[in-house]
This record gives sequence, structure tokens and C-alpha cells, in this order.
Amino acid sequence: MNRTLSRNFLLLCCVLLLPGLLFCPTRVSGKESARIEDMVMMNSDQHLLLYFSLKDAFTDEMVKGIENGIPVTFSYFIELYHLSGGESEKKIISQAFDHTLNYDPLKQEYSVEMEERKVSRITFKSFVDAKTAMTDIHDLQLAELALLETEGKYMVKVKAKLAKKTLPMNFQYIIPFWQLWKFETDWYSLAFTYGNSGSAAKR
Repeated sequence: MNRTLSRNFLLLCCVLLLPGLLFCPTRVSGKESARIEDMVMMNSDQHLLLYFSLKDAFTDEMVKGIENGIPVTFSYFIELYHLSGGESEKKIISQAFDHTLNYDPLKQEYSVEMEERKVSRITFKSFVDAKTAMTDIHDLQLAELALLETEGKYMVKVKAKLAKKTLPMNFQYIIPFWQLWKFETDWYSLAFTYGNSGSAAKR
């Protein structure tokens, strides 16, 4: 069973075994290019877990830069809100982390650092695999379940952008070059009700 099938099997099992966590995705008017998709909330025994993907973030110019040894860093921002009466929002969790991609032309291999996992670099021979590691977020521990209220309504918001530190200092101020690379998504949201019963909240 390959990695993709294993992941899909895991997600399916989580849905079947943990019916108390209901979810309903809501897209917040994203841009035509880079955007957040496939947002899903699940839970382990102790944590609220977030899954999502960043789509169409790599431009042709960016890929050429990577192949010439320029590292690329994507910054991710996640916020969790408790929705109280009247749909007012109270932020209870805020996270930010980077994914950085490097290419070694001598070894002809890519490496990706995922800050939220606090592990050493993972190497890949394929750019497609490295790209997936840069843009697919899975099993992200967003909050301990003990912090959530039974049948409480919540909303998670996600955005991503190209970190400006991606470019060497002498390139950061060459505006046309930077414009070919940079992106910043809008905020995308996922509203859900946590508990043993109830219907999914949607906004």
C-alpha cells in the first residue's frame, strides 16, 4: 500500500471511528492563483488535527530559481476561533510555521524542512514529491481536545504566502523579479461543531 493510499485509509478510519467531529468547508473568496484547498478537521485521542493543501503556489520562474540553488520558503498561518452567541469570534489558538525547499545540483536531490514537525530535512529525488511536502499539511496538531467545549462551534482560518527571506538580500529589492515569485493567499476558513451530536456549522 503506497503512501497516498495509506493516508486515505487513515482519513477514512478517522471519519468512521470519530463521528463526534463534524466539519463543513467554507471557501473565503480566494485568488485565482495560489489558494488553500481540501481543508479537513479530525481528531486523535487527544488533539484536534488539521489537513489542507496549498495549490498553484509554484510559478515557472520559481521552479527555475530552485533549480539554480535558490531556497524557497512558504509561510503558513493558522488561527482557531471559538464562535459564541451572535457569531462573534474569540481567537483561542494562533500558529505560524515555515516549509523550506532546497535543491542540491551536485547530489541532484531536493530537501524540505517542515518547521512544525521539528525534524531534520527530508530528501527527495523527485521535484513532484518535494513539492507535495511543501504544500500538503497533514496531522497538524492544532489544539488539545481538552480545550474544546462539547458541541461548541469553532472556526479555523488558514493562509499562506511566500516568505520574503526566500530571495537573497541583493535580489529582494528588484521589484520585477520579486513580483514573478511572490504570492499571498486570502484567509480560508473551515467551521465545525465539536461534540457527540449536532450539525456542522457553516459560515
